Amino acid sequence: MKRFGLGLAVLCLVIASTASAQVDGTVGKLGVGVNGGLMIPASGDFTIDSSFSDYFGVGPGFGAHLTYTPVKEFTLRGGFTYTFMKLKDEVRGDMSEEPYFSAPYAYVDGVFNLGSFIKAEKNIVNPYILAGGGVYFWKVTDDGVNGDPITFPYGAGTEEWKGTSFGAHFGAGVEVFVTPALSLFAEGKYHLMITKDEDKFGDDFANLGAIDAMVGLTYHFPIAGK
Repeated sequence: MKRFGLGLAVLCLVIASTASAQVDGTVGKLGVGVNGGLMIPASGDFTIDSSFSDYFGVGPGFGAHLTYTPVKEFTLRGGFTYTFMKLKDEVRGDMSEEPYFSAPYAYVDGVFNLGSFIKAEKNIVNPYILAGGGVYFWKVTDDGVNGDPITFPYGAGTEEWKGTSFGAHFGAGVEVFVTPALSLFAEGKYHLMITKDEDKFGDDFANLGAIDAMVGLTYHFPIAGK
């Protein structure tokens, strides 16, 4: 354990001594990257007596993003993430089908770079907070992630259990510059999806909330001509 700790300390010293990237080094640059993590059902009633988290388990999420930093304190990020959650086995019981809650979404975030206020000669760490909005293309499938949406089991039984819903999210994270052009980040976000529609789904299906735990990497490069 001591050797591991010593090795980790040496690695951190090497990175700190060789990487001179600072948050303001990304000003005027475009970033492209990939990200992945877990989506965790957190809030909202799914039926009259069960919540979102009672029905579905933790699922994966993966996507791609673009960033632009007009000033060192602020970064604009947009992207697309595909995520899905499987119906829990205890809810599914003996049924042969495997329903999923699928919710790919496109989003735009405003990122407030707290690292821009850290005064250090070689500042490679950028903690940040963020808030944004998105469009969620969700559905409850009949069998498998790419299955057809099921028919809503209440009312007239003619509505498919799907929708295109706006939503909002907020969170925080930390970004570490491995090189002046490459950064790694880890963050958590809470998503609120405005899924409630009493005309289609009745009074018992509410707005749904989920927690997104994500890691990713971004490559930063100057925009052509600048």
